[in-house]
Amino acid sequence: MSQREYMQRLVELKRALEKEMGITIDMERYGVEARLRRLAQACDDPAVRELVARLDQPAPDTDGASPRIRGYYRGRPIYEK
Repeated sequence: MSQREYMQRLVELKRALEKEMGITIDMERYGVEARLRRLAQACDDPAVRELVARLDQPAPDTDGASPRIRGYYRGRPIYEK
């Protein structure tokens, strides 16, 4: 799962918790993932539990896809081997 997809899933979980519990969660503070997981444990909503399960799923295999870029050196991509 890419970092963007991971953050999108965290935001989905945040919105579901805010709706279910009637609270506001600040995403700018440090440790937001741990706070979201603790709040999800206290929540009885099955939709919230499903969102946490989706968050824990491993990344799908990218067999046959283009190689992943590990970083850049002098403007050129460095690919994972």
